[in-house]
Amino acid sequence: MKIYSVKIIAACCGALIALSSLAACDFKAPSLVIGKESTTKAEFDEEAFRAEFERTSVPESEVSTAPDTLPASESTLPAEEGTTGAEGETQEESASAAESLSETASEVATSLTQAVTKVTTTKKTVVDTKIDKKETKSEYKYGVKKIDVVSTYYDIYSDGSKVQTDKKTYTKYDYSGYKAATGDLKAEAGTNQVKYATQTAAAVAAVNAVRTAQGKEPLSVDSSLSTAANVRAVEMAYSGKVGSTRPNKSGYSTVLTELGFSVSKPMELTCKGYSDGASAVGAVKSGAGIDRMTDGNYKKIGVGAAANPEGTIYWSIFFSE
Repeated sequence: MKIYSVKIIAACCGALIALSSLAACDFKAPSLVIGKESTTKAEFDEEAFRAEFERTSVPESEVSTAPDTLPASESTLPAEEGTTGAEGETQEESASAAESLSETASEVATSLTQAVTKVTTTKKTVVDTKIDKKETKSEYKYGVKKIDVVSTYYDIYSDGSKVQTDKKTYTKYDYSGYKAATGDLKAEAGTNQVKYATQTAAAVAAVNAVRTAQGKEPLSVDSSLSTAANVRAVEMAYSGKVGSTRPNKSGYSTVLTELGFSVSKPMELTCKGYSDGASAVGAVKSGAGIDRMTDGNYKKIGVGAAANPEGTIYWSIFFSE
């Protein structure tokens, strides 16, 4: 653009100089003026004038080479700081907007990368389960241990973490340490005799119903047998041992001797897990039990019941002549 401007200015200046010269010479080339006071038409040398005019004029080739419109890149001068563009924004504002847009795009790309990374790293699956069990033991009675249990359940994930899914608490008892003398059990046996009076009375009635059906005389309740039966029920409830052998390995009849009772030919039937006397009798009369229960030599009966700490009821039924 600078080259074209110089050429145009030069051409204009040349033309002005030529016109000025002609004007000063009454539009006649200075070199053609004859040194006379006046010049006539006949004296004017036209060819010499044209040659002089062309010599002092700017060549058309130089003028015609200038483009009609300037290149887009040179059509305007560089905008100075603070000038306004075509859409009303300064170059500073345009640059600031471009920079802000670039920063926003960068932030979006960073956030997207972080989100993808987070999803990828946080995706995990359950690979196993685990139970953490905590037991707290304490003395209960007769050597029995009370055990409070807290079980916490977890899901184990592929990244090694664990999440609690459930928690359960319960109490159980350890009867393996049972150790009590007959005298230690008398108090609780007496309490149970009153507590389970209705159930034991139903058991006596059920036995006598079986005897009557077979033509045998009903049995009468004996206090000594009832006490012994209740002691045996407590003994079985806290030791967990049901049968004719006591926890101390002696036979069932030794409880009568230890209580100071003299009984002729005692016999015992035992069972557990029945909440009423009739059901208990129905359990013990099966097999050989029915023969003992209906033995014509027996005249007396005593029934005892006791529940262990977990609620299971143990039964003892004594017969004697």
